[in-house]
Amino acid sequence: MGTLSTISTAAPATSAEAVSRLCARLAVPGGPRLYPGALGPVAVVSVDSGLTVWCWGGLFRWSGAGGTRVTHSAADPEGAARRLGAERHSHEERHSTAA
Repeated sequence: MGTLSTISTAAPATSAEAVSRLCARLAVPGGPRLYPGALGPVAVVSVDSGLTVWCWGGLFRWSGAGGTRVTHSAADPEGAARRLGAERHSHEERHSTAA
């Protein structure tokens, strides 16, 4: 039988907490404003126009380039922020070349 010592206290306890930690890592002085929200077991953050991250069931979920569905563990907001940073960059490039 396992012990409680195997449970990481660093992992977010709720979707709202996971989104809050994700926002803290995505926030950039002078950068776009983030719009987080939560209701029950589901939390969401609007990162950019057309880029929304949902969190429930222990996963962050968003649509990546070309509409691919992306998931990332909610226990790793820092890793999700890195992936989203790359996604934001490619999103900005797509919009600037389309204009």
